[in-house]
Amino acid sequence: MLKAQIAIVALFAAAVVYTILPHTQIIVFALICAFSAYALYLIPTQLRQAFEHDYPAYRAFVVMCLGIAWAFVLALKYLPSELLPESPYAVVAPALVVGCFALLAFAAFRLKYGRSYTYGVVQGVSGGKAMVKVGYDLCSNVKPDVYTVESFAKIEKGDRVKLSVERPMLGLRGAKVGAILEKA
Repeated sequence: MLKAQIAIVALFAAAVVYTILPHTQIIVFALICAFSAYALYLIPTQLRQAFEHDYPAYRAFVVMCLGIAWAFVLALKYLPSELLPESPYAVVAPALVVGCFALLAFAAFRLKYGRSYTYGVVQGVSGGKAMVKVGYDLCSNVKPDVYTVESFAKIEKGDRVKLSVERPMLGLRGAKVGAILEKA
């Protein structure tokens, strides 16, 4: 997923440069196409292998980010001069449209693929607490780390467990891992 994230960030950076700097049009447009192609290449080759169970969510996320970047390029580069030629809102209106599109896309993604649990592997158990290693999980918006959590199930070191997740409204900082719900 790191490769896909780097490609998406580079795509957004190239999109911004493309819309702002008029002298580097062909080179930056080629970069936009290359980063888009690389992200599309990563979907079936590496994301499918890395995230077998949640592959549709990861595929949708990458495609959604590509769509937002291309909407940004098309709206900010071509719409202001054609739709609103003499208006002072010629630059603001397309940016607002793309911003609303992005918010709706992320809300739709969260509604379709979001969940209030994640999975992890028990690293150690002591009393009613356990150390659980959790990997990157896009669907529950959990960051990879080792978490100390309470356990409501009988578990041992090495068990794969299902953990509750507390998701904030916007989720910009990620979700918080709660207690162990059950063995997976």
